[in-house]
Amino acid sequence: MSASLFDVLRAYGTLQPPKGIEKPDVPFAAAHEFLLKHLLLNPHFDDYPPSRQYQIKFWKWAIEWLESLMSDEARGPLIRFCTPPDSLDERMYTHHVELMSEEAIAKGAGSAGPTPSYMTYLWPSGDSASVGRPVYPGCASATLLESRTITEGGTTGLRTWSASLILGQHMLSHPELVKGKRVLELGCGSGFLGVVTGSIHASADEPSLWLTDMNESVLQRCKVNMRLFCNQSHTHPDLNFELLDWSDALSPRKRPALETFFRRARPDLVLGADLAYDPSIIPPLVNILAAALQSGDGGPGPTAYIAVTVRNEETHSDFLRQAKQLLSVEDTHTFTVAENIFTRTAELGQDASQAIRLYKFGRKP
Repeated sequence: MSASLFDVLRAYGTLQPPKGIEKPDVPFAAAHEFLLKHLLLNPHFDDYPPSRQYQIKFWKWAIEWLESLMSDEARGPLIRFCTPPDSLDERMYTHHVELMSEEAIAKGAGSAGPTPSYMTYLWPSGDSASVGRPVYPGCASATLLESRTITEGGTTGLRTWSASLILGQHMLSHPELVKGKRVLELGCGSGFLGVVTGSIHASADEPSLWLTDMNESVLQRCKVNMRLFCNQSHTHPDLNFELLDWSDALSPRKRPALETFFRRARPDLVLGADLAYDPSIIPPLVNILAAALQSGDGGPGPTAYIAVTVRNEETHSDFLRQAKQLLSVEDTHTFTVAENIFTRTAELGQDASQAIRLYKFGRKP
């Protein structure tokens, strides 16, 4: 099927605003069949649907697009020699009407704000494993229940941010970094990198995966997402979750217990994305990262890959300055936020050209 139609599927799965979706240059029949088969009647989206508010907007856009294609083809110069285009499948109209009715009832009950929604991220399966019923042929996926607001319950950790998408893309491009490795994530959020790691681990021997966060509600959401049956991570043989307070790395009283935890987890690889977002978080972040990388049995020790969204140059520079005091730091890649393969776009309100820097950390020689 045309890649441009796949772009529509990718946009639908990740709740991209319909007005920003480019309409593929395809005949009515191809667009109609694709939307019907891969979106409306896709069992995955029946079990893990985008939010009702989003679907109302999307299916309004899709129906108008299909009606426009049908009208254009009906007026075309070859119409007298060809079979006129079929009408839209009634199930599209019915679905849209039902969504609007349900939303009206919800608003009447006082529920009008953005609600959490399933987000489905797709990528070419390659070396990552797929579940028995893929969302789309030849693709692996990560499905997460996420917040649709910047903050929810006082945390930004209930949604996936661009730095996680970029780091996940790097892992999929270099699966040897992850295969067979004991992986630990700092600030796991809603679980995107955990699901990606799980999909790579599925074909490896004796892996372990530790997902940690400072916020209990975020960690609980991550647990739920990791165990969704549509995610390969739900069969992970050694999946662990830990509430981890980074400030413990700065406390002489609590540091020994922290070091005991890292000796138990014994990570080969430490992951983190969008962690250095505020100057106040940098000292505990750098020290927890140093503690994680000091674990292990001698040798070069674990390696960390941290993706940093450069929102503020001063904060970014301060993070690197403090990190270099304790760790070896290698600047490996620079991306823009819209270069990720999962959405091909930036977060709402984010500049698509904003830089995301990927760093490799290790013990000082």
